[in-house]
Amino acid sequence: MPQYLQQRIIKAKTTFPLMMVFALLLWFMGIEWPLNSMTTISGWWGNISCPTWITEGANLLLCLYILYQLAEVNNAYSLVKRRTMLHGIIFMLLWVSAPFSCHSIEANLLLCSLLTSISFLFRSFQQRESSVEIFNLFLFLGLSSVIALPTLCLIPLFYMAMWFFQSLSIRSFFAGLIGILWPYWILFVYALSADKLPLFTDLFDSFTHAMGHYADIPLMAWVLYGVSLVLFICSFAYISYQYGRYKIRTRLLLSFLLWWTFFMMVMWILFPLSYALFFPILFMSVSILAGHLFSHTTTRLSSILFLVVSAILVSITIYSNLWILW
Repeated sequence: MPQYLQQRIIKAKTTFPLMMVFALLLWFMGIEWPLNSMTTISGWWGNISCPTWITEGANLLLCLYILYQLAEVNNAYSLVKRRTMLHGIIFMLLWVSAPFSCHSIEANLLLCSLLTSISFLFRSFQQRESSVEIFNLFLFLGLSSVIALPTLCLIPLFYMAMWFFQSLSIRSFFAGLIGILWPYWILFVYALSADKLPLFTDLFDSFTHAMGHYADIPLMAWVLYGVSLVLFICSFAYISYQYGRYKIRTRLLLSFLLWWTFFMMVMWILFPLSYALFFPILFMSVSILAGHLFSHTTTRLSSILFLVVSAILVSITIYSNLWILW
């Protein structure tokens, strides 16, 4: 029975629309009403106030862009079966379960930028002339680091991936350096011309400010981290077991996503004060890996795990968006 139910849920055409409506309904309930109130966006740049309807409208558009990119990555590289949007469902449930992230425009902008970087990395696979893709990759990585400077720690991971994807050359190496420095050059010119050099230095101070005490992290964040860790371990075990059966490209792409998830979990621990920014990035890779796991397994154990994880995610979304707020 569990195996049959898992396949029915995964392959049903109505599963994704129904879960989208459910998740977005909870997301709307989590918005701070009224919408004409002012929301403050804080960071190393200071405080910026704007109407709530603008920030929440932007968050909704960014979420739709993220789901579109997840679908494109899957369709282009077949990481998850085409007949399902299970990875999109898992992402939406995890995303809505973290109100401190899904209602943060900085976190969603950061995810969109890094997801675009990953898209350019995948496009550069075995491309002899990949300088343009690599430049764009590091350009968006540089823009991401302007939002959260610790994302610069991902540079070694991207260069390692370029080596295994056979897209690393002297030209692409320097194209990446130019791309990563381009946003900082623009920011430096602006700070110098506007006599706001402290703004530029505050950006680098934010790296150390992201290191703080774990007491500032809410309990719900630890629960979501634990759920993501379980999904990562199960996906890692399954991919390792099936590793020799994958095509070379699929093998390398899945390996990159495993390393990416590992890096994000380590960064989440090293920079606890940036947990709200890193959560959507972690959810993105975990959702793809979990979607791959549950779409390709039909054992009784995986079916039970799928139903248990689904029940936990739905319960957490209801708890974090209804029970706590209402």
